[in-house]
Amino acid sequence: MTVKQDRKETAKQQRKELREKLAETTERIESDPQTAEEFEVFAQRFPTYSVKNQTMIWMQNENATICAGFRKWKEEGRQVRKGEKGLRIFAPTKRKVKDAEGNVIKDDKGEDEEEAGFIMVTVFDIAQTDPVEEETTD
Repeated sequence: MTVKQDRKETAKQQRKELREKLAETTERIESDPQTAEEFEVFAQRFPTYSVKNQTMIWMQNENATICAGFRKWKEEGRQVRKGEKGLRIFAPTKRKVKDAEGNVIKDDKGEDEEEAGFIMVTVFDIAQTDPVEEETTD
């Protein structure tokens, strides 16, 4: 098995485990009124995220308040602390449709055909970041 195949297999296993944990957490939210109430309060902190991603963040860190990716935190003048473990969520993506030989399929207009999908990405809670110190020149 090549390194690339090994990474793909590891990622596939991680996605499977997260989906299983997501199903368990969703079941807990739906069957326990107290848990549902706690989740509802939590989800209000993340109005732009899908319910699935709100649930995924909650099951990984019930104390999360503001989440963003590594680059977004950098743009905001914050730095993710070394060694912090991120939270995994799903992000929409598009990929080119390929035939059995791996060639990109063209649509009626001759443009590459694309399909929507989701990839797993990592976000960090603001509590996992520090403000970037401004360098001063004297």
